[in-house]
This record gives sequence, structure tokens and C-alpha cells, in this order.
Amino acid sequence: MFWIVWAVVGIVVWGVMNSWMTGQVAGKGWWASLIVTLIGGWLGDFLLGNWLWVIAGFNIIAGAIGAIVFNWLWSLVRKKAD
Repeated sequence: MFWIVWAVVGIVVWGVMNSWMTGQVAGKGWWASLIVTLIGGWLGDFLLGNWLWVIAGFNIIAGAIGAIVFNWLWSLVRKKAD
């Protein structure tokens, strides 16, 4: 169940961040952006621990924070490369 909650949070954050930052959900390099966001969600949960809103052992708030930060950092790296 942990992995399902992790994937749902990661995909939702990825979709919101990409539509907010680029104006489209799936643009150029969307696979890399999705993978980075999922890794950020997992690391956010792992590093920030279990506090506030935990479902099936996954910290929703910490995972979302990690996913947002990693997605933002990835967008900065991608802009530098272009």
C-alpha cells in the first residue's frame, strides 16, 4: 500500500508542477521529470520522517515537499542544459 500512495502523490505533484511551470502536463522530457519527482517524493518521506499526515506508512506532506523540491531543481537543471 505504501508504494501505491507514493506513486499517487508523486504523479499528482508532477502533474500540478508541470502544468504550473510549463503550461502543459506532458511536454519535452516528461519521463525524466516524472522519475525525478517520484524520487523526490520517496526521499522526502525518508528524510523528513513520520509526522503530520501519514497514510499506509507514507508521509503525504513530506513526500509532496520532496517531490516539489526535486521537480523544481530538475526544471532549473533542464533550463541550464537548453
